Amino acid sequence: MDRLFKLSKLEQALVQLILLAYTCVVLFPIGIAVLNSLKPNLGEVYKAPFGLPSVWSFNNYATAWVGANFQGFFVNSAIISLACVVIVTFCASTTAFVLVRMPFRGSTLLFAAFLLGVVIPIRLTLAPLFVIVKSLGLLDSLLGVILVQSASMMPVAVFILTSFLRAVPAELEDAARMDGALPFQIYWRVVLPLIRPALATVALLTFVQAWNEYFLPLIFLRTPANYPITLGMSQFRLQFDVQWHLMFAGILIMLIPTIVAFLLASRQFIEGLTQGGVKE
Repeated sequence: MDRLFKLSKLEQALVQLILLAYTCVVLFPIGIAVLNSLKPNLGEVYKAPFGLPSVWSFNNYATAWVGANFQGFFVNSAIISLACVVIVTFCASTTAFVLVRMPFRGSTLLFAAFLLGVVIPIRLTLAPLFVIVKSLGLLDSLLGVILVQSASMMPVAVFILTSFLRAVPAELEDAARMDGALPFQIYWRVVLPLIRPALATVALLTFVQAWNEYFLPLIFLRTPANYPITLGMSQFRLQFDVQWHLMFAGILIMLIPTIVAFLLASRQFIEGLTQGGVKE
């Protein structure tokens, strides 16, 4: 068994070489985008797409931010993404708590329904969803998009949190229950700290999906003032169709929040993916 986890120096060098090559493949297009976003004009992008800028110009970011109303798109995406994170983490964690710690008749069927939601893409249910959102008067509103996107992430979130919570010992919850704690107090003060890595995983996945979602806002939004940044990029492309230095700046502005979110939650995210229980 030890041999499975010990590599020779040659094997270690080979693994590191493969990881380095993969890192270069991933970072190369991002690096090209950064370099071209800092070039002063389009001619320099065409002349030396892989070269350093002759003049390092940060004005492209200001032009993209102000000239294309990126601040409005950015705020809309932030509202949608953060609201989805709050709704999904709270609803999925309470659902997982009830399914695992307080099972009832039909709870297995309910969990199977959530698993079915993981298998079936939400795009197959767009027609009834559109009718429901329209009948509720939420068409062309941020609230309608928030509810639909939250619903699309709920099955995956419930699956992750349920699987994680089943691996967590219930002794602390039993002790709190013996001390007279109510179910919500047990959930809030005992369960949530225990499943914090899984919650971080769910929150990060929800934020990234909500921030990068293009199709659902395209279906449920009509007014450009309500567009998130993904739809705003399409407007930006029409406005600056051949201005690649501005396009690269806009793309990087759109990428920054997801990169920051992963950096802030990376430790908890990795722990949530690898930790199957609570260490004693």
